[in-house]
Amino acid sequence: MISDYLESLAGALSFDQSLSRCVQQEVEDHLWEAVAADPVGDRLEAERRAIANFGDPHIIAAQFAVVSLARQTRRVGVAVVLVVAGVFIVMKARVAWYAVSQWTMSDEMRAVGGIVGLIDRYSFWLSVIVAIGGFAYINRNRVPQAFYPVYRKQLTRFFLLCTAATGALIISVISDGVLTALQLLGTELCTGFLVPIFSMAIEIACAGVLVFQICSVAQRMASTTALLRT
Repeated sequence: MISDYLESLAGALSFDQSLSRCVQQEVEDHLWEAVAADPVGDRLEAERRAIANFGDPHIIAAQFAVVSLARQTRRVGVAVVLVVAGVFIVMKARVAWYAVSQWTMSDEMRAVGGIVGLIDRYSFWLSVIVAIGGFAYINRNRVPQAFYPVYRKQLTRFFLLCTAATGALIISVISDGVLTALQLLGTELCTGFLVPIFSMAIEIACAGVLVFQICSVAQRMASTTALLRT
């Protein structure tokens, strides 16, 4: 009976194999402890009693899924802030390298570079403000034990904030790429190209990490909502 119960629990959490394994192990340990402590001599009856006391597997799975989702969203809030900070450091490092190597943009490209630079600056600082706002918003409340409608709305707002911060950051990274291309345009190919190109690769990777994290949260929200409807 316990094996069947655990299989039902694992099936409800199949959208997250890692969470499913952890929950299975925790619940299995709890159930066998309850069976061992049951005064009834009949093992089958002890298993039935332990399962009945523990509750419906779908309800238990939903509770674990909600807590896991809440923790994941907080990790994403931290990740957004850290990634934006990382992109800022890379941008400043590239600008500093241009200054040290006395690598300047050609006069023909300065006008275009100025416009792209404004887009870059405003989009980046927008991502900073929204990222900090999203982080503060999701961390002001405790982790809930159930997927209440109010909490669902909070997660939706947080998701929109993260999406906005990521979108602004992507625009900033694209602008950085354009500025880097303008900076390198008309310059003879040399090993110095590796520094700005490598820094752009880091920025693109950071933006990719955020996109992956946000897609992961969206998928987890959909899976948790579907679990609660079963």
